[in-house]
Amino acid sequence: MDLINKHTAIKPASNPFANRRVTFIDLLRAYAILMMLQGHFTDTLLDVSYRDPDNLIFSTWSFMRGMTAPIFFFASGLIFVFLLMRDTAPFWQNVRVRKGLKRGIELIIIGYVLRMSFPRLLKGHIYPGLFAVDVLHCIGLALLVLVSVYALSSYLRLSYPLLLAIGGSLVFYFHFDFKNADWSFLPLVLENYFTKANGSVFTPIPWVGYSMLGGVLGYALNRRPQWAFGQLLPLALLAAGLLVHYRSSWALTQLYEVTGLENFKAHANFNFLAWRMGHVFIAVAIFIWIAQLWRNIPKLLLRIGSETLVIYEVHFVLLYSTWLGIGLSSYWYRSLTPVQTIIGAALFIGFFVLLIAHIDKIRKYRWPWWRENLAVAAGYGWKWGKEGAVFGRERAVFIWRVLRVRVVRWYLRRVYRAAYQSGSGEE
Repeated sequence: MDLINKHTAIKPASNPFANRRVTFIDLLRAYAILMMLQGHFTDTLLDVSYRDPDNLIFSTWSFMRGMTAPIFFFASGLIFVFLLMRDTAPFWQNVRVRKGLKRGIELIIIGYVLRMSFPRLLKGHIYPGLFAVDVLHCIGLALLVLVSVYALSSYLRLSYPLLLAIGGSLVFYFHFDFKNADWSFLPLVLENYFTKANGSVFTPIPWVGYSMLGGVLGYALNRRPQWAFGQLLPLALLAAGLLVHYRSSWALTQLYEVTGLENFKAHANFNFLAWRMGHVFIAVAIFIWIAQLWRNIPKLLLRIGSETLVIYEVHFVLLYSTWLGIGLSSYWYRSLTPVQTIIGAALFIGFFVLLIAHIDKIRKYRWPWWRENLAVAAGYGWKWGKEGAVFGRERAVFIWRVLRVRVVRWYLRRVYRAAYQSGSGEE
């Protein structure tokens, strides 16, 4: 989510391919974010009566939309590990480790902020949807997991990509166990990370698994950057994708018959994780070839792939009417015809293309004003906070002294009264 010149350029080294930018990563992310825009727009606004699974157009759209999340999570893990491995410093000195931890926490916080409804909050209404888990929560947690696995590999001196591959596979394997378990004993905030029963759209399991497996490819490309510019890697990915697509259900069935483990049977009967993983491999292969053949890729397209966080934030508020209750969903929720939806989705995407085309101007002229005023507000807040703390401490000390004197006086009166009554009784 940084600028392309910062995060797809390989650090110069002796390798002749080391100073070439791996543009297919940004192309892949640009495709994923644009597909997300039209997918969310269509799913939110298209009338229910037109959602016919037997319709070829709708079923094709549904299939392509289903590829968006796996590609997005896979690409996030790929780019993060690719950058993480560029810094050869020890774990705690690695700049990308600190950035990854910071970004992971930021994404989780932003995920909650985007779900805020200020009119409800001002009325003191804490609604369950505020704590639902979505894409940003999962990607933020995925970054924290990638850093944690890197720390484990550094401490135990084990292969980082091997741990990622094993970890991603285990996340997939235990998906149904987590999905079918009862998590109601947890607080709602934590429960939403394990179940969709309370409105969560995504849960870390299984989606973090795609990021971990994407990290394996990111590690490989960092060590062998020439693979992004040759034919071996895309051919291998294409073959692997086709193999997984056509034979993964059979392989899972064989594993169940050999091991007797029910999870393999469950995955064989509902094989969407491995199936989609095969589609991701095919998509990555295609985008590697596109990057190789497309000599003059528009910078704007690459920029779109590097500004996915901005696009996601703005689209979430505009489409889902979260902050002020005003947005596209508040006017046309599931009420548009297919023609209206297609035109609207095109305009929706066009708006974000223009936004990214002028994002530097917006940041240049708008951010300094906000930064200056936020700094002033923060200064006043700090000053008033310090004065309030001093005043509060003085009042607390005064109240404590008054209470202490009154309690002592009350106690002495009780003691004297009891002693007087006792003495009167003896007489």
